[in-house]
Amino acid sequence: MEGDFRLLGPIDLLQLLAQGGRSGVFVVEAGGGQGEVYLERGRPVHAAFGDKVGQEALLEVLALKEGRFRFLPAVRAPLGSLEGPLEAYLLQAIRLLDEGVALGPFDLVRPASRAQALQATLDPLELSLLLALGGGKSPLDLAAELGLPLGEVLRRLGHLARLRLLEVSPRVPRTARLRVALGKRGAQVEAILLATWREHYGPFRRVRLKGRQEVVLEVEGAEGLGVEVRLAPELLLFHGLRAGEEVLVWPEL
Repeated sequence: MEGDFRLLGPIDLLQLLAQGGRSGVFVVEAGGGQGEVYLERGRPVHAAFGDKVGQEALLEVLALKEGRFRFLPAVRAPLGSLEGPLEAYLLQAIRLLDEGVALGPFDLVRPASRAQALQATLDPLELSLLLALGGGKSPLDLAAELGLPLGEVLRRLGHLARLRLLEVSPRVPRTARLRVALGKRGAQVEAILLATWREHYGPFRRVRLKGRQEVVLEVEGAEGLGVEVRLAPELLLFHGLRAGEEVLVWPEL
């Protein structure tokens, strides 16, 4: 058993070996270095990568995105530096890798070529996101289409991107199509959108809304609004807007 990480990454491969109860050594070569993960009946018992040993070395191997591997059966570990099943280390590895995935609400996200092969292993929500992508959509568009919180969509897509099931093309923050909803005070938009706009364009206090007419409003961020822009009743009445209508929203710079 040997190959490279273009189709399956080290997490997927080690999971397959663990589920099969295999014993031997999983050898990786990446960036001019070499690492080994020794398994006994599917349980990792020792790992080494460069000058690192044990859990630190195993997490380095699990984080690899490029390189080659081979599995040599029936090779015993020279020492024991790991305890417990592979799953005990996977959650930490996935958390660390997820933190490194930069995904914005306006980025273009497409299924990667290997996504179809792993659909059966995804949970229902992540599978629904993957299938809804089609030829490519933004997280903001997906949140609107599926009626999901934007933060949850970004978190789930970040996990799929970490598994290399998605191709992410960064895009400049742009105009958002949002649905008008009744709020309690002023004008509010999703805090994630506001932070994304401000990170790219710099500080601003007002946004421009364009529906049947175009208006400029002072805005504040609120968590959990998703694809809604919430307006106090007096703003709805004064500007002739209706709850439920769609408007284009962008920063007033």
